[in-house]
Amino acid sequence: MKKISVLLVCVLAIAGSLWANGAAEAAVYPDRPIEFVIPGSAGGGSDILGRTITDIIQKYDLVDQTITVVNKGGGASAVSHGYVNAKSDVNYYLLTCNSANMLSMHVNQSMSPKGPFTPIANMALDDILLVARADGEFPDWKSVEEVIKGNPGSLTVGLADDLDAMALALLEENANVDFNTTAYFSSSGEVATALLGGHLDLAILNPVECIGLVEGGRLIGIGSFAPNDMEPPFEATPTFKALGYPKVIMQMSRSVIGPAGMSEEAQQYWSDVMGKVAATDEWKTGYIDRNVLRNQYMNAEDFAQFYSETEKMLLDFAKKLEIL
Repeated sequence: MKKISVLLVCVLAIAGSLWANGAAEAAVYPDRPIEFVIPGSAGGGSDILGRTITDIIQKYDLVDQTITVVNKGGGASAVSHGYVNAKSDVNYYLLTCNSANMLSMHVNQSMSPKGPFTPIANMALDDILLVARADGEFPDWKSVEEVIKGNPGSLTVGLADDLDAMALALLEENANVDFNTTAYFSSSGEVATALLGGHLDLAILNPVECIGLVEGGRLIGIGSFAPNDMEPPFEATPTFKALGYPKVIMQMSRSVIGPAGMSEEAQQYWSDVMGKVAATDEWKTGYIDRNVLRNQYMNAEDFAQFYSETEKMLLDFAKKLEIL
């Protein structure tokens, strides 16, 4: 009996040790550094989003691991998607995402064979603008409309992605005008540079991509695709809705996703972290207010539904415009 008791104690001790080790291992995620992949160049809207999130996480020690921001621009997000899709340890990679990336995944077929990317959190909604040089010949939409209706296709608009093209197509359809839309660039920074250099007549940009240039008096807003009036320094930019085109409304989501196959544990972990980021003053004032964004955090579950609905809308519109 004594031998049996001793054996039983040993078995229980080993089982307890294995359980404790397993529990400890599960509790330490993430147990090594994370890469935050940006499908764009440094200084762009996606880069600012990723670096702002990372800075807030590090400032408040929200994650007990190092997060390295990695820029993988090119191919309308295909380069970054291919980079992440090739990884086997998918729980240790995050990506910024926006509505243009949602669309480009289908246009360039850059989703993983394993399935769709993993929705983690929506962080903000970003408005879209038609802008011009402040010292140029177009001080307002009326001046643009007069030229383009008198000479269709004569004005060149700079675009950085398919969402920009969709926004402009929406305007063309409702205002019954035709622009020259052949000027595609790999980043919004290149679009702004080309506009300032006089190589473009107009450009489609997000507020975060041109706020400094507007504040500095180099660019002006011609019209906004926002659903309602914008905050300074864009308060003087009329919405296309107010200009007589109530259907010309489009916004870009700015979000965080994970690779295909990310575990539910990792997905929920990062969704909670992003919620904590979105609750900080640094996020509300230093990112949302500063860049004239709409504060719209959604957790993984809510964002998954929003993502699905937004993706369907974008794909339907893209097919209508024969982008797909």
